[in-house]
Amino acid sequence: MSELHRDDRDAFEPSIDETGDVAYPTVERHLDERDGTASDVLEAMADSDVLSSSFEHKVYVCPNCAAEGMQYSTGCPSCSSVHGTWETTVVHPECGEPLEEPDDDAEDTDASYCPDCDAEVPPDGLERERRYRCHDCDSWTNSPVHRLWCRECPRTYPPAEAREQPLNRYYLTSAGERWLADQQDARRSLAQALESRGYETSVDVSPPAAETELPVHVYAEDDLLDDRIVAGVHNSPDSDDVRRLVEISREVDARPIVLSTNGSVDERVAELLDAEDVTMVSATGGDLSSEYRVEATGGDDRLFDRVRSFVSSSTANR
Repeated sequence: MSELHRDDRDAFEPSIDETGDVAYPTVERHLDERDGTASDVLEAMADSDVLSSSFEHKVYVCPNCAAEGMQYSTGCPSCSSVHGTWETTVVHPECGEPLEEPDDDAEDTDASYCPDCDAEVPPDGLERERRYRCHDCDSWTNSPVHRLWCRECPRTYPPAEAREQPLNRYYLTSAGERWLADQQDARRSLAQALESRGYETSVDVSPPAAETELPVHVYAEDDLLDDRIVAGVHNSPDSDDVRRLVEISREVDARPIVLSTNGSVDERVAELLDAEDVTMVSATGGDLSSEYRVEATGGDDRLFDRVRSFVSSSTANR
């Protein structure tokens, strides 16, 4: 989210990748495979009012080569060619069949014969109408078909066979700015609290001992006491947030800490925290606290005072 505070960027801009999917490259470089797609992440942030979504336009993606921006064209219903134009032509008034244009320079104008019904059509019996003419198969129609034409292949497809992709831009909301400030302040506060206890800390990094890139919000280590801490900072952490942090902590032999910036978790998360021996901290009003609220799942909120002192926990484990 801090990307949106840069002077040259005010929104996450969509593009179409080489597979024809909507992509957000600025977002994707901050995600890993467990986060899901950038579009899903952005939509989740929009649902939480951190971002606002603005529909810009939509593009049609070629099902053959995945090129974006297919161009609309009329097409011939007989051969599907898009090489056709609306033209004025003479027609047999009885059956509507297009006829050959009479030669105005001829001294004697013979009657025309309709190729559809073989009727003789005198010169004064001809009418003129606008018809769609295919220049490839030379057929005429009143109802050309709809086609999307790829300028890269080039192939044509009915609109229903092309991939329709809506493109949205995402802006940081005022609520999102407050949320961002809370998350950043909480990470700094936790890092400073750990530094005051003798740890060397880093924010938004992968622990150096990890075999794979596993970023955490705060990483702290004390080489002298061979002690490490990994911390995840969330508005209200869910079970997946806790499990992910526990997985990382086991890989790098560290103690996990979860920090909630709104000071609450639901009952299922509270049970998981106890089962996995994860330290829970809240950051409300700019201060870190060992007390947090447990919201009853599917019922009224209940307040539990968790006397799990962050200082005592750290000291006990050291």
